[in-house]
Amino acid sequence: MSSLGPDVYVLVFALAAAVAWVLTALLPLRALARPAEARIGRRRVGGLAVFAGLLVALLLATLVSSDLADLIDADRKETAGLLGAGLMILLVGLLDDLHEVNFKVKFTVQAAAAGLAFLVGYRIEDVSMPWGASFPLEWAAPVVTIFWLVFLSNAINLIDGKDGLAGGVAIIAALPLALIAHNVDRPLVAVEFVALAGACAGFLPLNLPTASRLLGDSGALLVGFLLAALAIEGSTGVTNSMFVSVPIVALGFPILDTVLSFTRRIIDLRHPFLRDLDHIQHRLEGTGLSDSGVLFALYGLCLLFAGAALTIHFVEAVVAEFLAFFAYFAAILLVIFGLGYARSMWQATAMESMRGVLAAAVGGRRPPKAGAKSR
Repeated sequence: MSSLGPDVYVLVFALAAAVAWVLTALLPLRALARPAEARIGRRRVGGLAVFAGLLVALLLATLVSSDLADLIDADRKETAGLLGAGLMILLVGLLDDLHEVNFKVKFTVQAAAAGLAFLVGYRIEDVSMPWGASFPLEWAAPVVTIFWLVFLSNAINLIDGKDGLAGGVAIIAALPLALIAHNVDRPLVAVEFVALAGACAGFLPLNLPTASRLLGDSGALLVGFLLAALAIEGSTGVTNSMFVSVPIVALGFPILDTVLSFTRRIIDLRHPFLRDLDHIQHRLEGTGLSDSGVLFALYGLCLLFAGAALTIHFVEAVVAEFLAFFAYFAAILLVIFGLGYARSMWQATAMESMRGVLAAAVGGRRPPKAGAKSR
């Protein structure tokens, strides 16, 4: 397999950033804004800017690098399939940005795009766990792959509730995953990660607080889908087994926020897909942090997760890997307990009976049977 030098990665990043920045700044389409946003000059152009930045950067770079051209030609089916699936995600996201598509329709299109990605080769077929354990998924491979792609697409979309957050998080996750992909001899995946990071970097300046350009569902779903698909190939070694801990750790923040969101809604007897303002960024706002302070705090958390992922991959010492996992889980516990999620979930509606059982056990009494009269 052809290898790519640092100059190609730098070129692709710069081209993607330049194209995305120009489109982000110049796209004047009022149609890409809801009425309230149009009045204050905010446009939902992130999806178009990121997709065009990635695509144009790869095409232009092939004119300069014959090695990159050879890589894309050798994997043209996979590349075309990924871009086609990404285009499906982009289009349904654009439709949702303008008309708020029913979540069932969005999930159907996302599942179809994930199915296309699976068919062209983006598959989780074997999974390697930390410290050597691995197992084949066999019949469950398409189910797990589609779930991963749809889950992470929506995970990035869920954190896109704060200007500058989703784009910055994507950059912080994509670059270390690109380094890992290059290390496991997946140079095309690595350069695609770099192109995605570059496109997000070109979009980000106009998306920082207070943003004049928005990522929108089209951009957030697209970025999440591409991160998820590329992470499959970029975390797969020569044995064709996916080192699942690497992308899970690198993408720890959006994964954590999504798991918390669904869990707290379910135990509070609410629909898991209904939006609310109780995400991690909202709770950080409640501590008195400014918009910039929230971004810096969450960027810092993502940098910690990225460093842990790099340590897990590159450092073979068991002690170093243990410390990386310890830092990862310690950060998760700090979020859950420090921001009050543990307390609020314990006090949720669905936990009422468990609280009664625990209170009775501590008090030395049996909980009253259903229908029994109290005295």
